[in-house]
Amino acid sequence: MAFQDRSNALQALEAEFQTEKASSLRKLEVKLEETLRELSEVERQLSSPPTADRRARIARHQALRKEAEHQRWCFMVQREACGFVSHDDLDLYYPLPPSWRE
Repeated sequence: MAFQDRSNALQALEAEFQTEKASSLRKLEVKLEETLRELSEVERQLSSPPTADRRARIARHQALRKEAEHQRWCFMVQREACGFVSHDDLDLYYPLPPSWRE
């Protein structure tokens, strides 16, 4: 195999890796956004007058927040794999609400 053929094959492989990394990043972003939306809905419910299932909603909020925190960390790691070195904008675009206390 000639040097040029190897170089082209390597470039094609690198492009495929970049595509896969970007695809994974997008999937993580969608999952994080969905969890944050669900978390926001639970917060809205908790801001309403108390109901009988308030403790269950608080527990759900805590579980969702923990999940969102983990998903945001995974998203940050994947961003680094894609070459992003600054994560300052994550708090702006994907803010985690404070833990809900009774």
